[in-house]
Amino acid sequence: MTQYLQNSLSSKKEKDDFDLKHSSIPENELTNETDRIVLSVLSEIQPTTRTELCKKTGIPRTTIYDALNRLILKKVVIKFSTPRRTKGRPKVFYRIA
Repeated sequence: MTQYLQNSLSSKKEKDDFDLKHSSIPENELTNETDRIVLSVLSEIQPTTRTELCKKTGIPRTTIYDALNRLILKKVVIKFSTPRRTKGRPKVFYRIA
């Protein structure tokens, strides 16, 4: 767990309580620790990108991507993008459903 999360959530019980309050799915469905971390950080800063989540959590981008996909499949997180006026890929944002 990164320093950011250690400072913000001092105990596992406090972290679990936070997750339950801010989650629309039952506790037993969030079994992956990475999913819990991503969801708790996402609840603080949303909408956000994968890059911002990586900076806040210290978790590698591909691991964040996997966690976000699991949360999207559970319909806890929504993925969206905003239209761009220039060429290139649009930024992809994530927020809690």
